Amino acid sequence: MGISVNDIVTGRKTFFILPDTSLMPESYLEDYFALGYECYFVPFDKRINIKKKVKVITSLFKDLIIFFNIDYNLPGLDWDDYIYEYLQEYKNPDSVGIMYAKRQTKAEKSLIERKYLYEMGVRCGCVQLEYQKNHNFDLIARLLYANQAQGRRKTIRALCTSACTYTYTYGQFNDSITGTLQDISLSHFTILISGTDLEIQLYEKIKDIHFNIRGFLFRSDAVLVMERPVNGDMLYVFAFINSAGTSGLDSRTKGLLGPSLYKLMCMNCNAILDQMYHELNEAEVVDDELEVIDSDKSGDDNQ
Repeated sequence: MGISVNDIVTGRKTFFILPDTSLMPESYLEDYFALGYECYFVPFDKRINIKKKVKVITSLFKDLIIFFNIDYNLPGLDWDDYIYEYLQEYKNPDSVGIMYAKRQTKAEKSLIERKYLYEMGVRCGCVQLEYQKNHNFDLIARLLYANQAQGRRKTIRALCTSACTYTYTYGQFNDSITGTLQDISLSHFTILISGTDLEIQLYEKIKDIHFNIRGFLFRSDAVLVMERPVNGDMLYVFAFINSAGTSGLDSRTKGLLGPSLYKLMCMNCNAILDQMYHELNEAEVVDDELEVIDSDKSGDDNQ
C-alpha cells in the first residue's frame, strides 16, 4: 500500500535544525509524540547542504514550525545572515524559533533575544537550553504548547504500509479476518475495505485483535466508532479499549507502542525528504551542465 505525499505532509510538524543532542536527546521526540507533537530532527549530513535541506522542508511542509540551533558551527555559515535571508525569502516569522545553549551572562542572552525577536521578528521563541538536559524536556514541551505545535489534532496518526496488519476472529464460526491498517494512533486505528462491508455493527466491540506494526506485536480490544464511504470504498475507525473496559490502550502497551509509531512516522517523513533532496541535487546538476553548455556556446560565438 503506497502512502501519498499529501498524506505525509498534512498536519503541523516541528523541525529542529542541527539540534544539540547532548542537551536535547532524540528520545525526547518519542515522548513529545505521545503528547501529540509531531517533531523531527534535521541532523548534519555531508551529502546534503543544510540550506538545501531547509529549502526542501519549507517548500514541502506548509504547516510547520522550524527551530534553528545557532550554536552549531558550520564553516561558511553565518547564522545571523542566513536566518535573516530565510525570513526575507519565506516571510514566515510566525513559524521560526531559535535555540541555543545557556550563556554565561544575562547581557549575552539579551543580545541574542534583541537580535532575533525584536530586530528580525522571530515569533516562535528564542530559547536558552540548560546544561542539565533533564530540565530541557519540560522547557521544550512548554515551548511546543505555547506555539500550538499540536495543530488541530488531539492524537497523531501514523500512516501505515503493508507491514502494519491486524487479525481478529468474528462470527459464529470464528472466522479469522486479517488485513492492512490504513493508519494508527495511540487511541484509534483505521482500516479501508474495498468491495465489501464489514459485518461489524457501529459501536460493536471486537475482542482480542492482534496487531503487527512492522514487527512490534500487541493485542487489544476495540470498538467501531465511525464508518464512511471514501471513493467507493468504506473507511472504518476503531477506538482502542483497555482491559478495564475504558477507552484507550493499557498503559504498558501504550508505552511500548509509542516509539514504534514514531519510528514509522520518521520512516515515512524521511523517505519523502530523501527523495526531494535527491531531486533537488539532480536539478542543480542539470542546471550546472546547462550553464557550462551556454558558456561554451558563448565562447564559440565570440570566436
